[in-house]
Parts: sequence; structure tokens; C-alpha cells
Amino acid sequence: MKHHGFLLVAASLMHTALAHIGIYGVWLNGEFQGDGRNVHVRTPASKINSPVRNPDWTYIACNTLGHREQPAWLEVKAGDTFAPEWFWTERGDFYTGNHKGPLLVYIAPAVSSGPNTPNIWTKLYHYAYNTTDGYWSDDYFRKNAEATKGHHFITIPDIPAGDYLVRSEIITLQEAMNDNGAQHFPSCVQIRVKTKGSAVLPGGVSFPGTYVPLQRGLKWSLATDNPREYPIPGGPVWEGSPGGGIYN
Repeated sequence: MKHHGFLLVAASLMHTALAHIGIYGVWLNGEFQGDGRNVHVRTPASKINSPVRNPDWTYIACNTLGHREQPAWLEVKAGDTFAPEWFWTERGDFYTGNHKGPLLVYIAPAVSSGPNTPNIWTKLYHYAYNTTDGYWSDDYFRKNAEATKGHHFITIPDIPAGDYLVRSEIITLQEAMNDNGAQHFPSCVQIRVKTKGSAVLPGGVSFPGTYVPLQRGLKWSLATDNPREYPIPGGPVWEGSPGGGIYN
């Protein structure tokens, strides 16, 4: 188990045009909560996540239809392990191919004004490249997440009771040498925190707004840029975050 930074999930370069990565469901404390698509995962009607290429689009928050509330909220408590399971076209078919890039996880209160509300998001976790073993985040992923009970995880912080969105995002960089070539795959899960914590989420991150087109890290060449110098977008992880990790 890798307890560091970000994760990226991706597809094969030969399938770039068909790259549709999304969250199938969530494991809570090692228990699978079922197919969450259009239940507690804000999934497009097609049940696949197409990439968002322009970070100025409103879809950058939770992908297309991400503003629509789904019928269920996963009940969680502070200290729970929240582990998304990603998929390609059907459950258990995820593979990384040769797509590389970061994984980022954010949380925000589920405000009535929607996920594009400025400054509501707080970063809980991120990971990109391990300078020790030369692996990007996706290199740790297994095809079938049932074996590891999720692909990556965060720990639910001790925040006040209420409804929140957990936004996990994979950014693939295989075409990021081009303007708006980075492919964003954001996926938002609805959670309902039942414990009455006191930690205050600082916010300060906006979708759109925080990512800037052509910024270093979104404009990037896997062929020529040094991965040891990769700047993870979205700013630092909140100091109060209980952390997370990648299963392998």
C-alpha cells in the first residue's frame, strides 16, 4: 500500500479517443457499496466519464451533469476509509496502459449553488510521480479493484455533520504537450457525514478557476519534461487532511 500523494488512472494510448474513465462505486471500510453510477456518483447519463480538456469549462468540477443531485448519499463518519473503484467500460476492466499523470482528491460542502461555486473545494490528497521507483500514480493500480477493495483511498476528516461532495480526478498527460491537451476525468461522490466534527475545511479551490489553461503541469511533455520536476496542479493538500494512499 502506498501512502503518498496523488493518483492517476488512464487508458491505452491507442484508445485515446475512447478514453472514458469513471468511478464505478466506492468501498467504505473495506465493504463495497454497490454500483454507484447515477445513485451516489454524479455520473453522466451514458455512465461513462468523457475527458474535460478545457479547465475553464464548468464541467471541470464534476464532469457533465455533475450539477445534478443523485438519489442517494453515502453515510460516513470521521475516520472512515473511502476508496473509489474506477472502471473503463465495465466493472473490473480498468487498466492504465501508457497514460501517465496525477490523481487529486478534493472535498466540498454540497451547497445549493452547486459544485461550480467559487472557493468551496479543499484538497485532501494528491499523488503524481515517485522519484524513488520511477512510477506514476497509475503504475500502482490493479486492473480489478476487488482484489484491493478500491484503487486509492482517503480518510474522512473530522468535519461537521452534513452533505458533501468528494471529487476524485485523474489527469492524463499523454497529449498534454498540446494546448488544452491534458485530459481531466473528474468524478464526484455524494456523502453524508453523520459525526459532528469541528475541523473547518479551508476551501479556497474553485472549479473552474483554480486550474489555469496552459499552466505548468497541465501543459507538459511526458517525452521531454523531467517527471521529478512535475508540479501537481491545484495547490497543496490541506494540512488538516487525515491523508490517503494508493492500493497496489
